Amino acid sequence: MKLILARLVAFAAINGVGLWSITTLATLRQWFAMSIVLVLTIVVNFVYLSRRTMAARYLLPGTIFLVIFQIYPVFYTAYTAFTNYSVGHMVSRGEAIQGVVRSFVEPVESGGNFTFTAVHQEQTLGLLLTNADSKKILLGTSFGLTAISNATIDQDGNGIAIPGWQSYKTKDLLDPVLQKRLTSLQVPINSSSYIVADSTTTAIEKVSTVKYDPVKNRLVDKATGYVFPEHGGNFIGPDGTKLDPGWRVNVGAKNFVAVLTDKRISGPFFKVFIWTIVWAILVVLSSFGLGLALALTLNKKMKGQRIYRSLLVIPYAMPAFLSVLIWGGLLNDDYGLINRLFGSHIPWLFDSFWARISVLMVNLWLSFPYMFLVTTGALQSIPAELGEAAAIDGANAWQVFRRINLPLLMVSISPLLIASFASNFNNFGTIYLLTGGGPSMKGSEVAGSTDILISYTYKLAFGYGKGGDYGIASTVSVFIFVIVASISAFSFRRTRALENMN
Repeated sequence: MKLILARLVAFAAINGVGLWSITTLATLRQWFAMSIVLVLTIVVNFVYLSRRTMAARYLLPGTIFLVIFQIYPVFYTAYTAFTNYSVGHMVSRGEAIQGVVRSFVEPVESGGNFTFTAVHQEQTLGLLLTNADSKKILLGTSFGLTAISNATIDQDGNGIAIPGWQSYKTKDLLDPVLQKRLTSLQVPINSSSYIVADSTTTAIEKVSTVKYDPVKNRLVDKATGYVFPEHGGNFIGPDGTKLDPGWRVNVGAKNFVAVLTDKRISGPFFKVFIWTIVWAILVVLSSFGLGLALALTLNKKMKGQRIYRSLLVIPYAMPAFLSVLIWGGLLNDDYGLINRLFGSHIPWLFDSFWARISVLMVNLWLSFPYMFLVTTGALQSIPAELGEAAAIDGANAWQVFRRINLPLLMVSISPLLIASFASNFNNFGTIYLLTGGGPSMKGSEVAGSTDILISYTYKLAFGYGKGGDYGIASTVSVFIFVIVASISAFSFRRTRALENMN
């Protein structure tokens, strides 16, 4: 009975969340997302209510999470790579038109002048406006104007309070956050006229100098009749400048061409790409080599063997981000323990060559325990009789290792080496936390000498151009996906060949 009740509660919760999501998305006019949620809700109900879909009940949850957290992000990233999605191009065309109309405003000569008291109702900011001529009192919010008849007024007839709203005091207006909200608040009178604050106590009516013609679907200057042309998701002003905000449009392969041909992007991209390959290979080889050497050393019975193995695993047991931050302090040029201990002045983090040595060294510290663990397990799984038989045939220790142990070891370790390569190809944390991708690369405003493709992508997304070129960043992400997928596919094919050979 309790199990049935628990299932009913879970089923009701799922449908409740689905219904809430559908209505919310419909309110926001997100029709595509609403359709997806609607279909998923119907599928869930069908699968769990039908007796003919017993097997699907166990597959459906995992499938849904796979689509949401794996397949959808991949396709959305690929889609974004073909758009101009960036800071300044994040809204729809309709929203961009509203933004441009609101930005082209000037005071209305015959418009009203107002004094106001800033008020709020929870998070809603409002202006309790008093017309300077008629003394009519209005409440203005971002939704429009409302006539007020029950306001509290001062001796000059200006409204200072309204029931249900809290008035800001004079000292509150010194808050820069509140000042920014007040100056950005526009109280619409009609489609082109607004009331905006021009000081902490006065407001003025302004009107837009441009208008949107819904019949011809164009933006027009009221005074001159100039029709603003559109190009690349922006309206173009009379002087040729792009007007903000712009909107998202499909740009085809423009971002891919830019990554390969635009010197501001392609120059650093190819340098970062080469370093990323070198970085991933060196990290895998060094960590595998050190881990294997330690595993071979401790694979023989010796006194304190368990203690040594436990000590070697400590770097792997510690949080990686904490270890990287500690290493950043140890490698500090002026105050780091390493330079002070050896009396040196090596710029570990501020010179291109030494910064690369530093990230390789720190990542070796973080990754060799993993290789030590997996190679130890793989060595212990190799039958000892093979080595003994080879020794009887006259093979020395090196020959036994090279001819028997290493080939058998590679059969089980190769997939892990491929996974390690892919992981280090996208090892954002170590690079960003230790050097931030720096020091800066000559001739680039974005890339640094230790940047790998993933950290370069992050900087393109949040530090290039206007601060957020997500289209370009997604394009680089597509390149990363293709590169890693191709290398992994080739490596797995070679791994199968090696397994067949053995």
